[in-house]
Amino acid sequence: MTTMAIDDLPAPAADVLRRRARAAGTSTAALIREELISLARTRVPVDAVVEFLESERPNHPMPEIDSEAMALIHTYDLPMDAWSTFRRRAAAARIPLTAYVRQELLTVARRTTMQDVILEFEELQQLNPGLRLDMDAIIASARDARAE
Repeated sequence: MTTMAIDDLPAPAADVLRRRARAAGTSTAALIREELISLARTRVPVDAVVEFLESERPNHPMPEIDSEAMALIHTYDLPMDAWSTFRRRAAAARIPLTAYVRQELLTVARRTTMQDVILEFEELQQLNPGLRLDMDAIIASARDARAE
């Protein structure tokens, strides 16, 4: 997983991210970049551990920036504050930086929205033009299942 390309993610996660990018009229790389920036700038539970380590154990080891991490940094051209945040969170979780970022991307892809459900069925219908889908019924069923 040298560049953390979209194809390095499990197919269902990659499909969700590709659909979101198409719907947004942007590239998958640009969508992932925006998702990662947003994740880095949103407080998460591991941030409490990060703060503890920084105040109580300032010499806690940080994950090294290896060739995979450098490729990741260059591929998504993220601001330094985002990488700093991910690096500190990875250190707190005691996992490599690329593994932490991959885990975050998988989490983002698994948090499906109603829009994701609609996009998936629209894609299915485009791939199978003879398929007759009642989108209103699908949306109602999805809302019921999600208790929205």
